[in-house]
Amino acid sequence: MQFTRLASALALSALFCLSSTAHAASIVVNGSLTGSTANMGTPDGWSILEGTPDTLDGGNNVGVTGATDFGVAPTASPDGGTWVGLGINGSYVERFGQILSGLSVGQTYTVSWFAGNFGLNRPDAASPVQYLGSNAIDVMLDGVSIGHGSTLGLSSNWLSESLVFTATSASQQLSFRLADTTKAYLSIDGIAVVAGGTTPAVPEPGTWALLGLGLIGLALAKRRTLG
Repeated sequence: MQFTRLASALALSALFCLSSTAHAASIVVNGSLTGSTANMGTPDGWSILEGTPDTLDGGNNVGVTGATDFGVAPTASPDGGTWVGLGINGSYVERFGQILSGLSVGQTYTVSWFAGNFGLNRPDAASPVQYLGSNAIDVMLDGVSIGHGSTLGLSSNWLSESLVFTATSASQQLSFRLADTTKAYLSIDGIAVVAGGTTPAVPEPGTWALLGLGLIGLALAKRRTLG
């Protein structure tokens, strides 16, 4: 009985370690960008840094109630709920962000997000507005670009993207804008920052060994019982 309990404990401990490794907690506040739709507004936890980003969903483009004037109809966000829209037109830039706290200097982190290009298309308005170009989500730390995602043309689909950075301070500003000056309006959601250079992290060899010992122990215990 005691041997069986020990084997079970080993197996459960290993499974807990695997679960914790694969689902590291994000240090981003409100990475799901949950909030009320808003033209020229961002969700709680985020600040407007340039221009006028919007909080929107599939029925309220650019945060305007009932507006469905997308270039293409979006699918639901993989992260659910609302998301943020970012526009750019030459020198006009929209950017939003937040301060990341609790970083470890020299530690690598993975920032990940979902991106989509659904555009904005109002050709029949008194002053036609069309943001239908291809562009990419640019990621910035302390106002300096650290890379960008893929260039996206108009599409109803979302794309999962990520990149890796190394922290240089305990607190740094993470922000997002579009990567070049091509007139476009892209969407972003599901922002996360976790320690490590890959997502999810690969379990340590010791964790696999612990799991193996526990499973072997359970098998032997079962054999004893049957014998």
